[in-house]
Formats: sequence, structure tokens, C-alpha cells
Amino acid sequence: MNYREKWFAANKSDHGWYTCAKCGKKIHKCDVDIDHIIPQKYGGSDELYNLQCTCKHCNRSKQAKLKGVPENFVKHNLKRAANKILDNLKSRIQ
Repeated sequence: MNYREKWFAANKSDHGWYTCAKCGKKIHKCDVDIDHIIPQKYGGSDELYNLQCTCKHCNRSKQAKLKGVPENFVKHNLKRAANKILDNLKSRIQ
């Protein structure tokens, strides 16, 4: 499974729509770019903690730059951790 398939398998859509992590724009699955927060050029992995959904414009604007990486990395993984905690709590209640 490549990193794009891995990201889609782990992230639910809103009827085929996703939200860009950079600008907040709603984008259809066919227009989604899965961005490496830490670019592969700098050793970024294909693991979920390093992947985010972006629109094509935001991904092309970022290119392989490191600007904003710490903020994006923390923001992205804080959401993932919170969602995992909520899922665990929901499963205990049911």
C-alpha cells in the first residue's frame, strides 16, 4: 500500500470531500494531494504522522521547503492523537 492509499484508508471523507490542511478549502478526493509534512528530500517518512491532505495549490506552493514544518507537524499530530483518544473512549462506552 503506497502512502496515498494509506492516508485515505486512515481518514474518512465527507461524501468524497476532504479539507486542505493548509488553507481549509474543501477538495474532492480526485484533487487531493497527500503532502509529506517533513519532505522526503529531508528524510520525511511515508508514515501517517508525516502525511497531510492539501489542495494542489498549497502543495505546489510548499514544494520541498521546511518553512512551517514544526507548526504543521504538531497541529496535524495533535488532531490525530485527540481523535484516537475519542475513538477509544467511544468504544469503551458502547
